[in-house]
Amino acid sequence: QAGLSVAPCVAWPSLATMDGSSLLTSAARPFIDLIDTLRAHGVNQDIPLPVIAVMGDQSAGKSSVLELISGVPFPRGSGLVTRCATQLIMKRTPPGSPWVAEASVSWAGPQPRAAGPVRDKASLSATIEELTGELTKGTTNGFSTEAIVIHLSSPEVPDLTLLDLPGIVRTVVSGQSTTVVRDVNDLIDTYLKQERTIVLAVMPANQDIATIDILERAALADPTGERTLAVLTKPDLVDSGAEDEVAMVLNNKRKPLRLGFAMVKCRSQREHDDSLTKALEAERQFFASHPVWSRFQEKLLGVRALTKRLSMLLVERIKVALPSIKYELQLQREAAAKDFLRLGGASAANDVPKMRAEVVKFVAEYTTLLRQSARGNYGNAMLAKNAELRLFGEAQAIFRRLKDEVAATQPRFEDASFVERLTAEMAAFRGRELPGFTNSQVFYGFMVQNIEQWRPWVENCRQLYVAATRAVSDNLANALAPTYPALAVEVRGRAHHVADRHGDVVQNKLDDVFAKESDPYTTNESMLELINRIRHKNFDVALQAVVQTAPPGSLLFAGNDTAKAAAKSHVKTQLGRWYMQTHGVNTTSKVEDMCTLLQAYWDVATKRLVDNVCMTLEHDFTNAFLKELEHECFLFAADHSNPDKETELHRLFREDPAIVEMRKAAQAKEERLTRALISLKEHAPDVVAARPNAARAPKAIGRGFEEDDDDDREQDDNAFLDDQDDIDTLLAKQQQRTAPPPAPTTGSSRAPPPPPPETTTKKNGNPPDLLKAAADEAQSQRGATQHNVYAKAQTQRGATQHNVDAALAAAPAALA
Repeated sequence: QAGLSVAPCVAWPSLATMDGSSLLTSAARPFIDLIDTLRAHGVNQDIPLPVIAVMGDQSAGKSSVLELISGVPFPRGSGLVTRCATQLIMKRTPPGSPWVAEASVSWAGPQPRAAGPVRDKASLSATIEELTGELTKGTTNGFSTEAIVIHLSSPEVPDLTLLDLPGIVRTVVSGQSTTVVRDVNDLIDTYLKQERTIVLAVMPANQDIATIDILERAALADPTGERTLAVLTKPDLVDSGAEDEVAMVLNNKRKPLRLGFAMVKCRSQREHDDSLTKALEAERQFFASHPVWSRFQEKLLGVRALTKRLSMLLVERIKVALPSIKYELQLQREAAAKDFLRLGGASAANDVPKMRAEVVKFVAEYTTLLRQSARGNYGNAMLAKNAELRLFGEAQAIFRRLKDEVAATQPRFEDASFVERLTAEMAAFRGRELPGFTNSQVFYGFMVQNIEQWRPWVENCRQLYVAATRAVSDNLANALAPTYPALAVEVRGRAHHVADRHGDVVQNKLDDVFAKESDPYTTNESMLELINRIRHKNFDVALQAVVQTAPPGSLLFAGNDTAKAAAKSHVKTQLGRWYMQTHGVNTTSKVEDMCTLLQAYWDVATKRLVDNVCMTLEHDFTNAFLKELEHECFLFAADHSNPDKETELHRLFREDPAIVEMRKAAQAKEERLTRALISLKEHAPDVVAARPNAARAPKAIGRGFEEDDDDDREQDDNAFLDDQDDIDTLLAKQQQRTAPPPAPTTGSSRAPPPPPPETTTKKNGNPPDLLKAAADEAQSQRGATQHNVYAKAQTQRGATQHNVDAALAAAPAALA
């Protein structure tokens, strides 16, 4: 906890220098007021705040302890008396001030009739019972997770905030739901697991500590016991002779806790009508006169001592938690602001001029970002963060797949089976060629026949490219209009139509590529270089064979003239035989030459084909698609500027009620967190935000193990963004409900290509270009487009009105 001191704008005295009532007012009040202010802003529904939670078994004396601390009666009885959490916010006022209490419930809806100011102490218990009935009304288990909030001001109460939780339920009695055990345990565990909760574990002194369930639960959530304070009640019921065992517990020796134990004596049933003053005096006399308890230190005995310990403990806990509370408030406010923008921000659904402006803005952003996506310009933040919006990256992955698939069709030129087939084919094509000449028709026939093997892969590439264009267009429209699915559907429908039409048009361009490849030709010098490399490789193979078959040591020329002559004769004979086979006038040499030529030209042709296909798709498809889609979108924007299109505008901007509610919730969350941060700055301006794990570090060291800072940092950064998954799911479902029907099949008479073999291709993950120049260029293009789009749309509108009407008639009407 070192280094986490708080220096607020007011001078808060040290707890060590305070005593008596001045401690409770001067030291505790500013801290507790700050947390109560944050709680009043509703922050407790976003982050856990420091709180003292009173826990224990049913009839363990929890309510009796609260009565002694607060001086007000709580509902009494056997069984599950406390059926919902009760938060008691106490504030000490100057002597002579009136007793003031106000009750409410924690839900966001209208307050029950019983809520409001409480007349006097006697009526507070009835008010709590009535509010409990309101909270549990209609529930199947007679239990509620909402809380009753009691604000109490009096000169007789301490500056303290307590939370009374329902007692632990082990068995279900008649009239109770079978889920009540689970529900109560879940509520208790929720507070136990929060590191900012101080557990006030209440247990009867006359019960064996080994059987106390709340201590076992607290030990699991708080292994060191640094936030667990145990209170022993009913000391007057401890049997004679059993005091020594209870004394061991109170001395913190039987079940050691960092915060230790305390003991209080509550009012019995016959003393229930006694005043608080009389009850406290009776408690003092009991401990002072008891032969065993009188030997203990005063700080362990009585409600007054317990109240001081709780106040000091709560204030210290608040001081430690303030830096991480500020950090979490800032983090959550940022997440809420992002959610609000993702859900549409300031809605334009009820303002026709804003709707028209929104259409123009949407069209401008859509066409600009789609062009940047196709060109690989990822300077825009949306394109940089979302890989599914990067068309150029998707295209590169498809092109690499085409390259690999075409390369996989290469024959195994060096296999004996291929050489045999080629020999037979050359013999079949043999005509009136003179000896030593080769019929070139073998070469042309082989290439023309094998080039057709590439067509299915090229057709598959075209289909994937068109599908990727449609998918990126859809994703971009959905991202730009997440809360207006009908608007996104209109633009997506136009994008699908344009993409399908140009997908068929580009097929003719690809046919031209195959037509050119069907007549083998090249002036590429790299073919000659490849031929020479193949021949050199063949020579190296032959030379290696000669070396391997030479007599051992004969090639070292270390022997006599006879050995040298034998070595020369061996090399000459072997290389001569290889030369005659590969370069002589015979069938074998001609077949090897043909294999070399085919292999070299195959390399040139496949690379040229892949390049031409990729360039054709990018130039003849993508550019034409973007140009026509921009034209269609401009007409769409211009058409909806007509006064008679107000009904259509309202349809386009109709929102899902669930999204509207989520947007309101995000806005409300951002506002309350902003108010909380303002209050925090006013009361404690010197508090510096720190990650939650910074406050936990000393505990980790004390326990003898290290915490993974990277894991903690990642968990902290993502801890408050879980709701975004729900937002994404809701937006996705809405887009699915309003998705356009599948595009109709085009009039192409081409038979679909045979399915290509499955290949494992890693999806492209091109890193976004985040250079400042690219970002500036993107911003400039966007501004210019938004400035000119409306004028351009108005100019084009008159000449093509009939096209617009036809397009609207064909558009999907999912929301109609």
